[in-house]
Amino acid sequence: MAAYQRAGTLPRAIGSVLAQTHGDFELIVVDDGSTDGTRELVTSYADVRVRYVAHERNRGVTAAKNTGFDHARGEWITTLDSDDELVPTALERLVRAVREVDPLLDAVSTNCVDSRTGKLTGTGLREGPIDVRTVIDHARGEHWGIFHARILGKRRFDERIKGFESTLWHRIHAGARWYHLQQGLRVYHTEGDDRLTGPSASDYERYKALFECDPEYLSLLRSWSSRAFRRFVWNAAGQFVLAGDQARAAQATAMLRADGAFARPTLLAALRRMGPIPAAVAKLVPR
Repeated sequence: MAAYQRAGTLPRAIGSVLAQTHGDFELIVVDDGSTDGTRELVTSYADVRVRYVAHERNRGVTAAKNTGFDHARGEWITTLDSDDELVPTALERLVRAVREVDPLLDAVSTNCVDSRTGKLTGTGLREGPIDVRTVIDHARGEHWGIFHARILGKRRFDERIKGFESTLWHRIHAGARWYHLQQGLRVYHTEGDDRLTGPSASDYERYKALFECDPEYLSLLRSWSSRAFRRFVWNAAGQFVLAGDQARAAQATAMLRADGAFARPTLLAALRRMGPIPAAVAKLVPR
């Protein structure tokens, strides 16, 4: 559980874990440089299953999750946002699915419930075996689940890339024996204005970082789903053009052209849907 300035919501999140009907777990709370009393709050729990780990400074949510992975000792792993909560039987149902569906499962996913509407937040998946391509092409909204430590191994989030957590999730689930439960086992809180741990990066900065630091992911994404690859690179090309980054706009459109998916009028039309485009920006769209 990554936490930054979440002393107000942590009791709800931690309490929901301690209330689980399946009691064999460890809860690692990674304090990502908070100054709001998070340390005192978490260390006040007498339950030995609650472990507190702290960063000296705020490093961001993926760094906090990496620290949690490094300290995890369990056979199965999950993450939980520090402003969300689990239904009391969440872990029990997931563990039961492994036992009853297939003891060799690598991952079990499930749906979430919107805290305000009571409706399921995730769409596109049906109960049963799934794979990474199905998730990439069809899953939308918020889902959750557990995965076996063996598929995580030593792999971690690239902390240079802010956002795009799917770069790790897709990698570790590719080829996994994976089952989806169409049940709402995590309560997803959408209220409040503190949804992120630390400052967020602009869309341009996020796409730029991924293109620079993890080009392998783009190749993997293409192999998993050509449609998703094209959608992702189209979005990147648009952000590069809007930011005036001609070199990266040319790189992205060259990738689309090589995949048979680039058309200058289509990109211009997509940009215009975002708002008026200055002539100088339009000139940056590769021909």
